[in-house]
Amino acid sequence: MKRPFRRHDGRKRRGDYRAQDRRGAAATLDYVLVMGVILPAAAFSMWAGPRIIRLAYEMVYVLVVWPFM
Repeated sequence: MKRPFRRHDGRKRRGDYRAQDRRGAAATLDYVLVMGVILPAAAFSMWAGPRIIRLAYEMVYVLVVWPFM
């Protein structure tokens, strides 16, 4: 016997979502995190890295040589 259609069939609460639905949302958030945060941070560090290293070297050089000037 076929069950009649009831209005409350289907998802009605947050707990009714399947685990697969939640995994899809988490994968989307991971993709946004990588594309929007990690890649720009990596690009900035490659651009600013050599300058930061050079400035740190100059600071150490000044601290070491300063007493002998």
